[in-house]
Amino acid sequence: MNRFRGRDERTTLAWVFRIASLLAFFGLIFAISVALRRGNTDAAILLVLIAPAFAVALSWGWTGLLFAPFEWAKRYVDGAEGDHRHEWYGFKGQRVRVFLDAEQQPWFACNEIAFLLGIDDQKAAFRSYAAHEFGTPESASERCLSETGLRRLIKYSAHPDAVALGVWLERDVLRMLRNRKARGESNEVV
Repeated sequence: MNRFRGRDERTTLAWVFRIASLLAFFGLIFAISVALRRGNTDAAILLVLIAPAFAVALSWGWTGLLFAPFEWAKRYVDGAEGDHRHEWYGFKGQRVRVFLDAEQQPWFACNEIAFLLGIDDQKAAFRSYAAHEFGTPESASERCLSETGLRRLIKYSAHPDAVALGVWLERDVLRMLRNRKARGESNEVV
């Protein structure tokens, strides 16, 4: 017996539950109005006391639907949405997406790096860069700078934040990636 349900099966059951709870809620409202029209206030009061149970059932059915857009947004920000997984690293209040290629080498989203260093014309700024420094890796859907390309950009940049970006690259990004890679290799040995 399969212990795990498929995504379609869960979605179908959720919608069945949502429709049933919605129908029950409308039925409750109808029953309260009928009881009040007939002058049977005791039945109406009893139905009003039962209403919170129906509200709970209704909220369980609809909570997933109401909060699904927030979950999708969270997954997008975390880099888990779509074919191109990425990570976020913060630099002076700005987020920079980092894509990892097949060799686990970082590629930095060019748009965000250009914004940080005040580069307006990316085509002109990166025309002399080699393919291993500037390009679109398989892990990304947009132009990126490799670690080598970013180091070269930092070295020759006159922007006041260039030095701080170099420190950020070493301390925040590369150290984190190296530590993760070392933990992964030590777990494989065991």
